[in-house]
Amino acid sequence: MAADTWLLMTLYWKIDRREAVGQSLWRALAYVAGLVFMLFVAAASAAFGFFISFLTQPESPVIMPPGLVPGMLLTMVLVGVLVVGMNQAVKALFLSGDLDRLMVAPVHTRSVMVAKLLSRFPSNLLLLFLIAAPAIIAYGIGIGAGPVYFILGVILLLLAPLFGLSVGAIIAMLLVRVLPVNRLSELLTASYALLGIIIALLAQLAPRSLDQGDPEQMLESMSGAGINAAINTLSRAPLPSFWAGRGLVALDAGQADVTGLLGIVAYVLLTLGLFAFIILTADKLYLSGWLKTQGAGGKRRGLESSGGRFGRGSLAGAIALKDWLLRLRDPRQLVSLVGSGFVAIVVGALAIFRGSGGEDSLLTLSTQGDPLPPGPLAALAAGFSPGVLIATWALFVGYVFLANTATYALPLEGLSFPLLKAAPISPRAVWSAKLWSVYWPFVVLFILALAGSWFVVRYSLFWFPYATAVGLLMGFGLLATCVSTGFRFANLSWTDPRKMVTSGGGLVSLLLSVAFGVPAMVIALLGFSLHAMWPGWAIPLALLAVVVLGLLTWGWHRLMLAWADRSWDKLPV
Repeated sequence: MAADTWLLMTLYWKIDRREAVGQSLWRALAYVAGLVFMLFVAAASAAFGFFISFLTQPESPVIMPPGLVPGMLLTMVLVGVLVVGMNQAVKALFLSGDLDRLMVAPVHTRSVMVAKLLSRFPSNLLLLFLIAAPAIIAYGIGIGAGPVYFILGVILLLLAPLFGLSVGAIIAMLLVRVLPVNRLSELLTASYALLGIIIALLAQLAPRSLDQGDPEQMLESMSGAGINAAINTLSRAPLPSFWAGRGLVALDAGQADVTGLLGIVAYVLLTLGLFAFIILTADKLYLSGWLKTQGAGGKRRGLESSGGRFGRGSLAGAIALKDWLLRLRDPRQLVSLVGSGFVAIVVGALAIFRGSGGEDSLLTLSTQGDPLPPGPLAALAAGFSPGVLIATWALFVGYVFLANTATYALPLEGLSFPLLKAAPISPRAVWSAKLWSVYWPFVVLFILALAGSWFVVRYSLFWFPYATAVGLLMGFGLLATCVSTGFRFANLSWTDPRKMVTSGGGLVSLLLSVAFGVPAMVIALLGFSLHAMWPGWAIPLALLAVVVLGLLTWGWHRLMLAWADRSWDKLPV
């Protein structure tokens, strides 16, 4: 078994080395930039570890037990690899392209498991090592640790990934017996995206909640006594990684107690022991799970005899129904659609309705001050009125929710695009169908956000039709830009929903959106704010602005349609 495992791992390392050597110049430059970033992370980690070592000295106002920092770093790596371990296990054990040949080769199943789990570490695991290893080493230098600390500390750190891989492997082997492996991979990716969204929301909401706290209580908790009490509570946490950190420092100083030694033993059993147990006992479970995944596609029966006429209505309706069914079926796209838009909506709402750092919100500032007499200053102030802020936020809501969806409208076809290209449908008809399939949801979101916000902020309903008209026109132009960008930069061989467009597509979409959005916003603001200079001309000015904005949107629409039409023939079949 050991010889087979070593042979497979060396073969995988040779393949990785050849792929790294044979990259293009731009890919090589990207690797160099990544290396520079990693070196920066490592340097920052080392500086943090060396700085925090001074907190172990008796004269420090905040006293930190010597073994707490290594325990915290080991805990961070354990939790991190637990998050990525299941995804790594699913991809390595069930989605590798060479498993069909390996399963019939004269090698043991255990060797395949070990080689698959240990030979391909994800990049985020390397980032965890770059954060933890320099900090542990620099911390040891700061506290004057001996060779036992450095040697044993590096060994404990290298054992940390085995915990995440072990737990991830056993959970993956059980789940593939219930779920198709591709669907399981999609669910895991979606859960990671959802976790990132939750962290982003907490990062936005935490400072706001702190602003509402009791200042005296906060100052008391941030004092030296409060921090020392929190550190003592944390150091008593019943975690094997914390016990191992205390045992590591105590063993280096020749003062190892029973708790520290038992902590190191428990940590080793939790990592190396658990990994060995899984490898020695779960080979049959892995083999049976892999065999089950091979027959997962045989359950699809009766599709040809469904009897329905799909898309009996318009082309736009048929394509929209098909696209939205695909998006709702893929949890990765669903989480990206709802989650990223929700984060942006919350951030935008906090900026408008609530201030930060003791400052007033934009909405509060817009309502302060006495009304100005008709003139240029009144027109300028009208551009920052509550109604304008709410209309801008409503447009932001609809656009952020559906911008990526519009950009990915054509790339969503993926490997089935040749069927669409061979069909008797013109590129312009496909472009129009893709655009309308995302524009109607935008209309619903924009109107709901604009009308619903009136119950919170009582803006003038006299200007509601104008805000609706300019918002729908601007949304049409912005979404047309996104759809055409997807035509030009489509990546039809995608497997990750976040990579449906090729490099450069996001930047081009941003620049084109600014090129249309800035003039459109100026026209919309002038149509509203100029009534503060000439109150009797409010309706004619608003109608003129809608007409000019409509002409601009129509011209931009024709330009984007022509660009998409020219890009159609360049798309690979």
